[in-house]
Amino acid sequence: MSFSLVEHIRIWRIEHWLKNIFILFGHAVAVVLFFNLEITGSLIGAAVLSLIPACLIASANYILNEILDAPFDRLHPTKKLRGIPAGKVSVPILWLMMGGLVVTGFALAWWWFPNRGYTVALALLLLSGVVYNVKPVRLKDRAYLDVIAESFNNPIRLWLGWYALIPAGVAAPPPLSITLAWWFFGALLMTGKRYAEFRFIDDKELSGKYRKSFQTYSERSLIIAMITHANLFCFCTGVAMASYRELHNLVLVFPMIVLAVIAYFAHAMSDRGARLEPEKLLQNKWIIGCTLATALAAVWLLYAGKQGIFDVRDALRLMQPGW
Repeated sequence: MSFSLVEHIRIWRIEHWLKNIFILFGHAVAVVLFFNLEITGSLIGAAVLSLIPACLIASANYILNEILDAPFDRLHPTKKLRGIPAGKVSVPILWLMMGGLVVTGFALAWWWFPNRGYTVALALLLLSGVVYNVKPVRLKDRAYLDVIAESFNNPIRLWLGWYALIPAGVAAPPPLSITLAWWFFGALLMTGKRYAEFRFIDDKELSGKYRKSFQTYSERSLIIAMITHANLFCFCTGVAMASYRELHNLVLVFPMIVLAVIAYFAHAMSDRGARLEPEKLLQNKWIIGCTLATALAAVWLLYAGKQGIFDVRDALRLMQPGW
């Protein structure tokens, strides 16, 4: 039987490399808190290069996921058409590809980034794929832990972005409050993904066979988990804004962050959201619009604070009685 190279490369899920855009958040945190918004050409170059090893390791994890999930994907309405369940690819070739991606990713990381924190974070990204997919741990099958484990990729991507820019010898990680906020934000997105997938399959028995954690989940429990993660994200974000002078102005974007979260909830819980596959859930125009508006406002407020154009603390003082 002959196999197509294109079908094998599809297993890499190159279209999902877009998720590594979350690494840019780590770059942003480093630029604001470590470099005081001083951006140089070398920083931009390092930021661009940092995406490449992460994408290669992400594809290695996707290959591992598809190989181990093939028996379960055969039970899914659309995933049964993927390369392995449909018999379009060779599993031994996929194992070779995975090994090549891992070796290349770590070789580039060691060559390009003098701060070995980047390489350690890259190893954590690979390890997260292993504990998520491989028995006997296989956190993917454990309700709630599956979301916590998968969303841990958010802090890992934060560390990748941070250590890609931080000079060699600096081992200090980004602030804990920001790391936790980014983790809970990822947990919110992943729980929304589970919720949409649960409703998309719309068959309790079939969904439980496809994903063991769905034997425990219900629509109600997933909604409660989404609300919990959203609250923890907002709490940790507020702590970070209050703790670091450079971030004080960002308190004004907090209402916009809340609107983006509301838009996500509304879309995930809508009838249309239930018909969408999880990866398409974030492609809603309102979610994208709120996110872009929040990012642009945050950039301007950070710049205004650095240049002394505007300081939210001065504005708040003027609002106090007797000032």
